[in-house]
Amino acid sequence: MVDLRDREKGMEDQYFRDAERILKLKSRCDTLLAKWVAGLVDRDDFVAYADEITDARFKGGDPGVLSKALSDLQAAGRNLSEQDVATKMREFMSEAAEQL
Repeated sequence: MVDLRDREKGMEDQYFRDAERILKLKSRCDTLLAKWVAGLVDRDDFVAYADEITDARFKGGDPGVLSKALSDLQAAGRNLSEQDVATKMREFMSEAAEQL
């Protein structure tokens, strides 16, 4: 019975470690995306823009972040497609994974 409890505790610990890693990974990815978009739309307040991207993540997950970035790019006159931004997000996810 002790082995079963130990195994359950180990699985719970692993779950929380994985969840924390995913949160850190997405946060780093969002920071990289925010820096890229802010540069393209000539926003000097990168930190404030990164907060906007974070808000979009909490409200709508990956689709919310994609929508926010795409709408800001289009509002600034940048002619990038949804596919272009989604591809860049995947690149940033890979880069973030390497950095962690």
